[in-house]
Amino acid sequence: MFAVKELPQPPLNVIVLDVTFNSVKLAWNSTSNTTKAPVKSYVVRYRRNGSSDDFVEISVWKPEILVGGLSPHTAYEFHVFAVSDVGQSHYAASIAVTISYAGQEGFFSFYLFFTQ
Repeated sequence: MFAVKELPQPPLNVIVLDVTFNSVKLAWNSTSNTTKAPVKSYVVRYRRNGSSDDFVEISVWKPEILVGGLSPHTAYEFHVFAVSDVGQSHYAASIAVTISYAGQEGFFSFYLFFTQ
């Protein structure tokens, strides 16, 4: 008899913790306790929203990330994946964040759009 290995479940509850004029901090809940394939790390992919550019890909070991070097007045889409020894999950909900910045006043705003 052999054990069937499954891909990890996607991360849960991806949220934005903080936004500055050039960065976004994301966090999510691990699914390591709900899957037969323990999560070893996560992959966060992002690019300008609606762009056909390649995604920038970052690997992290904790269920959070600070993505810097972003441009003000620009929308970005983010995808978060869980990674195990078996492979990579489907991504959690796609998140689009638009960063607006009004200079010295320090005003910024962001808009979130979640899609599956």
